[in-house]
Amino acid sequence: MYKQIPASVHAALWAIICLLVACDKNALNEYSGSYKPGEEHIAGNISDIIYIQTNNYQKGQNAIIGYRVYQDGHPVLMKEGPFYTGGAGIPNSENAGSFNSDQEVRLSNDKRFLLTVNSGDNTISVFAIQSDGTLKLVPGAPFPSGGETPVSIDIWQQYVIVLNKSNHPVLPSSSAPNYSVFALRGDGSLQQVSKFEVRDGISPGQVFVSRTGAFVYGTNAWGFDYVPPAVRMNLFSIGSDGVLKAGHDAPAFEADLPGALGLCQSWRQNVLYVAFPFSAQFSFYDMNTSTGALTHAGNAYARPGCSRFCSNNMNNQLFTANTIDNSVSMFDITNARSPRKTAELTLKQSGPSYNGYFGTYTTSQCVSLATSSNDQLLYVVSQHANLDSNLANYNYLHVLRIVEGFGLQEWDEPVQLPVPNTLRPRGLAVLKMN
Repeated sequence: MYKQIPASVHAALWAIICLLVACDKNALNEYSGSYKPGEEHIAGNISDIIYIQTNNYQKGQNAIIGYRVYQDGHPVLMKEGPFYTGGAGIPNSENAGSFNSDQEVRLSNDKRFLLTVNSGDNTISVFAIQSDGTLKLVPGAPFPSGGETPVSIDIWQQYVIVLNKSNHPVLPSSSAPNYSVFALRGDGSLQQVSKFEVRDGISPGQVFVSRTGAFVYGTNAWGFDYVPPAVRMNLFSIGSDGVLKAGHDAPAFEADLPGALGLCQSWRQNVLYVAFPFSAQFSFYDMNTSTGALTHAGNAYARPGCSRFCSNNMNNQLFTANTIDNSVSMFDITNARSPRKTAELTLKQSGPSYNGYFGTYTTSQCVSLATSSNDQLLYVVSQHANLDSNLANYNYLHVLRIVEGFGLQEWDEPVQLPVPNTLRPRGLAVLKMN
C-alpha cells in the first residue's frame, strides 16, 4: 500500500539525491510534475511517449506536446516541443463543450506517423516520428480535411478516415458533415480518395474502424437535439479502393440514452461498446463480421458523463472516461457480453463544481484516455472546461496505476499541462519505446 512520506523526510531525501546526482535546480519546469527535464537519469528507462494536442485556436499555433514516461510511471515533458501543427484548434466557448469529439490524435498503424486534426481551420497535420520520439511535420502539411471542423481520425489499412463534424462552436458551417477518406503515402502526405456526406445538423463525434472487418462506425453526439433527431449510429463498409458505402442501419438508441460519443471494440469477441455521455451508461452490441451489422446485447453502468473508452492491449479490460464528474471506471470484459465493473476512481484536482447543460460538472473534465504499452498504467487527459478564466488552471495529465486486486490508484498529483486555462487540450496517443 502506498504511504505518504512526511514532508521533512521527503526534503532530506531529496537533498541527498541532489548531492548524489548533482541536480540542477535551474532545470526544473513547473509543468513536468515530480520528475523534471534534466532529471531523467533518476527515473530509469523510457517506456512510453505520450502525445497530447493543445487545441490552440490561434492561427498556426495548435501543437502537440509530448511526455516521456519512465518505467516508474513518471511523465517528463519533452523539452524539444511543442511540435506545431501549422493549423488551429477551436476557441473556448460554451458550445465547445467536453462532449464534442474523441480520437483527435492517432498514430499510423506502422507507428511511423502521428496524425491530428486542426478543427479550427479544417486541416489535418501529419508528423514523421523520429527515433527519439520527437516529431517533424511532413512536407505539405497541414492538409485539407475534406470538410469543415475535423474532429476524429481512424485508419484502415493504408487509408485515413477523417470525420468532419461541420459544427464549429462559434462559426456557421456551409456544408454537411462527412467522412473523408485519404490514402496515406509513404512520405506521410495525404491524398483524398472518397467522401461520404451524412445528414446536416447531427454533429457526429467519433469515427471508428472495426478491428475485425472492413467496416466503419460513427457516432452522433448531439443528433438527439435536432429535428428529426438522429437516434442511431452511422455504419459504412469500406472497399479496397477506400470508398465508403452505406451499411446496414444500426439499431435505434433507447429513448433515455440521448447522444452517443465514444466507441471501443472487444476484437477478441466481436462486441462494440458505445458510450452515452449524457447518462451514466454505455451499451454493447454484437458485431456481424460479414456485414458489419449490430445487434443490441445489453447495457452497463459507469458514472455520470460516460463518454469515451479505451481497452488495454490484452483486450480484457475496458476503461470509461466519466466526464461530468472527472472520474474513470474499469470493467473486466473477459466475457465481453457481460462487462463487470471492478474499479472506479475520481481523479485528483477536479476543481470547483459549476452548473452545466446536464447538471453539475467539475471544472476539470476527463476527455481522453489510453493504457500504457505494458498495461500497468492508464493515462488520462482532463481539460479545463469551466468558462471562468479567473480560476486556477485545471488542464491536467493523470497517470493512474492499474494494480491487480486493488483496481485504479492515483499515487501522485497530476501534471499540469503547459497550456493556459483558456485552452482545452485533447487527444492522446501512446508510442511504445524500447
